[in-house]
Amino acid sequence: MNVLHIEDRRENRLLVRKLLESRGFTVTDAADGLTGIELAFEMRPDLILVDINIPGLDGYTVVTKLKGDPRVADIPVVAITAEGGRKRAISLGFDGFLTKPIHMATFVDELRAFLGGKRETVTDAERTTQLVEENRRVVDHLEAKVRELTRANERLREVDRLKMEVLRNVSHELSTPLTPLLGYVKMLNGAELGPLTDGQKGVLARMDGSLIRLKSLIDNLLNVTRFATGAVSLERSAVDPARLVHHAVAAVRDRAAERRVILDVALEPLETVVVDAGRLADALRQVLDNALKFGPEGQTIRVTGRLVIEGEGDTRSLELVVDDEGAGIPAEQRDRVCDPFFQVDGSATRRVGGAGLGLAIAERTCSLHGGRLTVGVSPAGGVRVTMAVPTRPPAPR
Repeated sequence: MNVLHIEDRRENRLLVRKLLESRGFTVTDAADGLTGIELAFEMRPDLILVDINIPGLDGYTVVTKLKGDPRVADIPVVAITAEGGRKRAISLGFDGFLTKPIHMATFVDELRAFLGGKRETVTDAERTTQLVEENRRVVDHLEAKVRELTRANERLREVDRLKMEVLRNVSHELSTPLTPLLGYVKMLNGAELGPLTDGQKGVLARMDGSLIRLKSLIDNLLNVTRFATGAVSLERSAVDPARLVHHAVAAVRDRAAERRVILDVALEPLETVVVDAGRLADALRQVLDNALKFGPEGQTIRVTGRLVIEGEGDTRSLELVVDDEGAGIPAEQRDRVCDPFFQVDGSATRRVGGAGLGLAIAERTCSLHGGRLTVGVSPAGGVRVTMAVPTRPPAPR
């Protein structure tokens, strides 16, 4: 006979195990209610013993769950407890009630009786009274949990706000000394402070590249914190989408050439759109940068654009699509790649660096325009990122 014993105190589990295994039973232990329920569904024991006062889900919740599932509803469940009352336990679903400390001389025989079909009962009136009291207890418990979760959510929101404030302040402080450094390197590169040797030019070129990457990272940190704190407003103007796209592509062309990547741009005839051209071009550049960063050398990155008309023609959107030939993103992670700082490969040994901010900035830019960014699979099996924004700002309500 297989017995599942759900009890948080180790000494009680050891005592029951010793008593039952010496009489030929097989005993499996669980130290909390949730684990006990999972084991019950997995092993389908012949008998389940449950302490009332256990961590997580208490014994009353455990028996309610077990008796409400047809897979295990017929298994006898016996309460072994120093707390709670017999009438309440039986009314809520227990088939038997044994008090602690257990009577070792009769314990095994009592369990055999339940295995043989014994079931304790209460009157209908007693059951009704106990169920009403249990409903009140559950409502009080849920109310306390809701209040607890509400307070926890408020604390998390405050922590998140403080985190973004710290990031914004740190990013601002980092950008202040970076500006003169970039200027000094530019002066040195231009031989404004005297002639340079070939070796010095090479060192300055590497310094300049590193400073530019650092500036890009700091700018991204500032942008994502501004989005998070609501400090971003759009400066809309009428713009040619083709010009916007080519501006973004030009910004990554040198990096693409370094990796022998082909940038294939195919735009359908497009109408003038009213958007924040600078932010939307930067969002597209962020997407292209990701495609360059995570895709293979020698790949083709395709940028397509078209006008999408939805509904009865009253909603018109500019849709920009970037397809790469990389390894793609697992389906279960596509909903998270637009979260700030999320990395598909977050390990310290990941092949590609970065802070995980590019898609977060692009997604929030689309959202601020009243549009959306979606992540899917490209025809080549890589990543397809679709940016869709209305061609005109939504009418004020």
